Amino acid sequence: MGRLFKGLLAMAIISLVACSNGEDQGQEQEQATVVQLAQVKVANQENEFSFPAKVMAKTTVNLAFQVSGRLQEINLPEGQMVKKGQVLARLEAEPFERAVRTAKVRVKQAKLELDRITTIATKGIGSEQSVDNAQVAYDLAQLDLENARQNLEYSVLKAPFDALVASRLIENEGFIATGSPIARLQDLSKIHFEFDVPERLIARYSRDQVSKATAYIDGSIDKEFDIKYVEHSTEPDPVTQTYKVTYSMNKPSGLDITPGVRATVNIIGDSTGIPAILGVPVTSIVTSASNDLYVWLFDAETQRIKKQPVTTGPMLKGYVAILSGLEEGQQVVSAGVRKLEDGMLVRPFKMQ
Repeated sequence: MGRLFKGLLAMAIISLVACSNGEDQGQEQEQATVVQLAQVKVANQENEFSFPAKVMAKTTVNLAFQVSGRLQEINLPEGQMVKKGQVLARLEAEPFERAVRTAKVRVKQAKLELDRITTIATKGIGSEQSVDNAQVAYDLAQLDLENARQNLEYSVLKAPFDALVASRLIENEGFIATGSPIARLQDLSKIHFEFDVPERLIARYSRDQVSKATAYIDGSIDKEFDIKYVEHSTEPDPVTQTYKVTYSMNKPSGLDITPGVRATVNIIGDSTGIPAILGVPVTSIVTSASNDLYVWLFDAETQRIKKQPVTTGPMLKGYVAILSGLEEGQQVVSAGVRKLEDGMLVRPFKMQ
């Protein structure tokens, strides 16, 4: 009887242990894996953008004499404004004045010769060819006089517009060759803002789809300026794949703006008529062995995930465009996607 009781007791203990182990194994199998989730959302409805920009002059020109000569006078204060028509530099005038006097004498001489031959021809002595040759010589002498007078004007260099003297390239001495730059002038009647725009935005927004554009200039961050579109390049930078865009504004009165300083351009685009495109983080996309793309779709009711095939499009500011397979508001796993299995129990990660 004692042996029978001990045997039954041992069997009961073994059964209890077995049941306990079974429950532990079941609990281990159902232990949830912590995952990070991301919501499927519209990725292309952003319409406010900020770009670092560079302040530029409307026009920058190299100032040069159209004739050669020895420099006599220079008035090019760097960093100062000059008025249109103001004398900035002057060559020694004597050689040009002498050329004008010489040309005048030749015109007078050619006129006398033309009159003499014409008089002879009217008496039937000279030929028409002689008259024609004398007329050509007179016309050429007049052209030489015009050129000499023009060169005399060219010996004085004047500001072509109200400008800032950005840099002086010579000093008040030496011989100046034709076309050699002596200074760099900048037209500040308008202030230009140049900045680079990514290809995706150029494709989405035309100049007519920008509802507002403003700029802040470093050093005047408390002042916001309205700016207008000027132009943009049609060929992207081969390295950055960005396009150069230029906006401008009239120069504000009472504010000195130096070309080359930094600025920030803010653009507000009109998204009306642009179809919504869904997107998920690029880390959510998984490639199968057969090169098919899918995501791990999270079911909030069952707390489980399933493999969901998707069709993707281009990148949209850190997101991959989803063309089919998902709906807005759904949640997908965005980290550790390669360690998961279909139907796995998961628990969303929450920041403490």
